[in-house]
Amino acid sequence: MYFARRTSILAISILSITACGCDAPDYVSSFCGSATATLTSARPVFGDMKQSCLREVNSRSDFGTFKPPVQDDPGCNEIGDQAEGAEAAAKILCDYFSAINALASFGTTKAGSDAQSLVAKTAVAVGATSSAQTALGSIAQFFVSAATSGYKQKQLDKDLPEASKNISTVIDALVKIIREDYLKRQLGEEEEKLSTRYKEFAKGATPEVKLMLDGRWNVEEHALLARRDSAENLIIALQAISKGSADLAANAHHLREKDVQSLMGPYVTQLEALVPQIQKGF
Repeated sequence: MYFARRTSILAISILSITACGCDAPDYVSSFCGSATATLTSARPVFGDMKQSCLREVNSRSDFGTFKPPVQDDPGCNEIGDQAEGAEAAAKILCDYFSAINALASFGTTKAGSDAQSLVAKTAVAVGATSSAQTALGSIAQFFVSAATSGYKQKQLDKDLPEASKNISTVIDALVKIIREDYLKRQLGEEEEKLSTRYKEFAKGATPEVKLMLDGRWNVEEHALLARRDSAENLIIALQAISKGSADLAANAHHLREKDVQSLMGPYVTQLEALVPQIQKGF
């Protein structure tokens, strides 16, 4: 069953996912597809949090020891748990968009069946008592309500503004993790330790050895800068998803399609340009 009015259909289609078979106009599908690609591209960024920690641990070994790199470390494992929690939060957002689309198109949804288990993982990333965890819990509860036959499509009109707030809250938490924990802490410490390692090894070295070390340093530094650029672009893209979803939730009910298209176009263009840049560092 579809909404009686086209404006209601548009309001709900805003947060739908293209892959779910939505019949939304091209500009809405493009935004949703780009948003989904952005959330997917976040996985290697979060995954590199633990890998950065392991690289920093391995940088403590002297050159020429020829020992296998460390693959496991208690401190890095904790960081890995945090990264998995961030990935779980991103997955919940994807499931939420899928559920909204299914309800709008078919009146029922099976999306988000593992939401509760995912929410249990997110606490270590965003904080057990944080507003982001509360928002994720609300999303999980939405899945429970939406899966029941008593949930009506007209209820989506009422839920959409709250949905936008939850999305914004979760994205803000993910941005903070990327900025503070990954860029500032992990990559910052890795770069500092790497620089110190090369400088110490170069002391008293011959010109030939210094030249070799300089070349190797440039390669590793370039890789770090590429990861930084990817993470910075991911932050910009996530913020675009948040703002785009909020703008559409606030305006779709009273704007005509061409007006919504004008509102949406810049977000689509921005996300389509950013996703490849996010992927470049990995």
